[in-house]
Amino acid sequence: MSDRFDGVVIGSGPNGLVTAAYLAKAGLRVAVVERNEVAGGGCSTEEVTLPGFRHNLHSNFHSIGAGPVTRDLELDRHGLRYVYPEVQHAFVFRDDTALCLYADTGRTVASIRRFSARDAERYEELHETFGRRMLPFLRGLQFSPPLSDDELADRLDGPLGAEFEAYGRMSLYEAVDRNFEHDKVRTAFKLHVHASAYEDGPGLGRVFLRIVARSGWSGLAIGGAAALARALVSVIEANGGRVVTGRTVRRIVVRGGRAAGVLLDDGSELAVDRFVASAIDPPQTLDLAGEEWFGPEVAAEVRGYRWADWSLATLHLALTEPPAYRAAAFEPDVNRAYGVYLGADSSAALGRQLEAIGRGELPDRFAGNGACNTLFDPSQAPPGRHTAFWWPWAPFDLGGDPLSWDRDREAVAARILREWTEYAPNLGRRSVLGSYLFTPLDISRRCINMVRGSHHGGGYGGGQIDAGRPTPSLAGYRTPVEGLYLCGASSHPGGSIHGGPGYVAANVIASDLGIERPWTPVELPASSG
Repeated sequence: MSDRFDGVVIGSGPNGLVTAAYLAKAGLRVAVVERNEVAGGGCSTEEVTLPGFRHNLHSNFHSIGAGPVTRDLELDRHGLRYVYPEVQHAFVFRDDTALCLYADTGRTVASIRRFSARDAERYEELHETFGRRMLPFLRGLQFSPPLSDDELADRLDGPLGAEFEAYGRMSLYEAVDRNFEHDKVRTAFKLHVHASAYEDGPGLGRVFLRIVARSGWSGLAIGGAAALARALVSVIEANGGRVVTGRTVRRIVVRGGRAAGVLLDDGSELAVDRFVASAIDPPQTLDLAGEEWFGPEVAAEVRGYRWADWSLATLHLALTEPPAYRAAAFEPDVNRAYGVYLGADSSAALGRQLEAIGRGELPDRFAGNGACNTLFDPSQAPPGRHTAFWWPWAPFDLGGDPLSWDRDREAVAARILREWTEYAPNLGRRSVLGSYLFTPLDISRRCINMVRGSHHGGGYGGGQIDAGRPTPSLAGYRTPVEGLYLCGASSHPGGSIHGGPGYVAANVIASDLGIERPWTPVELPASSG
């Protein structure tokens, strides 16, 4: 293969596709190169249990519809549709009580009030402050290049700004515990933020505010997560771009300090006139370009990039009926919830579970979230049948060796199902037609930039958030190599299916190239007030 393009994007994960789609729509001739046979990265949907049962292997809960991407790229014209369930999340406890978060704030408040009137009042205050009054500012931060601490301080004014700044000095758990008093409410919100791959740690308190602000944004792609990838590919191709699958980039060609193309595994080169954008992680990007072009200081930052503290062990089920939770006797909406959280009954128990994972051990009880997608999209299973999954957190180095996942797959799958059945007894009554465990090792094999099973492209602790993501030197999406950019989940604002890194990278590239943008960039308000 030999061809010339304005730009090449390495990796067809959702952010790489978003970057390519925007720039193709702006009139550039763009190619995307993907090592797998199917584009999409974490947006994959496969029949891994039985024929006709479609399972989202990586991403499931999408918030991309709450930002600019679906509107700007007119993804509905390319076949993409979402459903946004009214009962967004249910947190189920072993005593058969449950707390629900709804798209409607009032219903969430009522659910929390069953545990604590004060916590319900506080949630309502938080959602009014950060989910309504400060939402334009928070969305601006999400879809703009990250601000330094000084730049952010200049925009934080008035009482809202002071409160937001104070959260930046808290750990994630401090932020939760400061606002809620009932331990089940605290546990629910800690589970919720961990489900977005955030660790507890200093400087992560604002994550809690983002989670509160975006309650109700979680959507399910009709037909599976792969529908988002297909729509983005369609936009690229409709605007003259090309998506090349089954080819691996062996080297980023750099000439005279400038990105000049990519060399593929078949020996061919895709030459570029204007840019190369990497949607894969910074260490692999460094290796592809050559450390000498980055310089020792930047290279050292990249080599120190941290992967996530935990991964996911996902049990996918093909079912005759949806899970029926015992806690529905307390709260019937549990059986109508999109995301269902199981496994941790207290903050202390959650802490012990994560500590065990940090030691490379399976926890005494699995904890995490899952869904029964066919409640909202029956097309993901044969008529009258269902799919469901639970992805509890687990270590990558199981017992000190990631290959243990291959040896212990069946035993771990059986244990996950057994613990799930404690909450939903009908799963033990011949309703399971087929099962498949997608392990942390499988994650890293399928998506090579999800190193050590880091499903968000790297951890957020240790300063790897906002203007520290992926490193302070590379937080602006540009690299020391002229014309080489980063556009993946390792960049701000990080993982999850919102399209933020790909969107911001497209705007940075368009600005650097001086091309006219056929979309209106998201504005960052001048202040938080």
